[in-house]
Amino acid sequence: MTDWLVSIELHPWSEFLVSDMKTIIRSVVAVAMPMFIHVSAHAEGMCKQDEQVVFNCELKKSTASLCIDKKTRKFVYRNGTRDKMDLQVPARDKGEDANPFQFSNVPYAGGGEAHVRFERGDYNYYLYDKTVKTADGPEMSAGIVVFRQKRKIAEMACQNDASVHQEAYEEMPKETYLDIGTK
Repeated sequence: MTDWLVSIELHPWSEFLVSDMKTIIRSVVAVAMPMFIHVSAHAEGMCKQDEQVVFNCELKKSTASLCIDKKTRKFVYRNGTRDKMDLQVPARDKGEDANPFQFSNVPYAGGGEAHVRFERGDYNYYLYDKTVKTADGPEMSAGIVVFRQKRKIAEMACQNDASVHQEAYEEMPKETYLDIGTK
């Protein structure tokens, strides 16, 4: 690799520069490789390395992720940032281990809507994705709708291209679809 350097007539001190350059390049590679490996090994959203993403929604100030453990096949929902967890369901640190998640969907002509629902106290959370046929082609949306008792109190749209993945369709208990009035 450095043969071309040898064939060029160099100043007597340039041998030290070539040696120093090799050392610098090795140092940069040694520092950069672990960072690359760490980034590439990290799971999507709020999921951990041993989990697979089922729904990942980037909100304005946080990320909401539904994950499934690759070994136990248990679902977990997390909302927060990498620095602060705002909500985790089930809250395993509080001994909650049951599966609180329910799946429902409805087909539309040229699309459909899928929901993953879970309860937390008086609140029902719906993670959704929706595809509707329009004159300009399919229109897709995804987000989170929150109800307190039977009143809708929040609807947050995902800032990314989020969707409910196949694992929810296949591995989650089913419930009757409810129109939650998504946009």
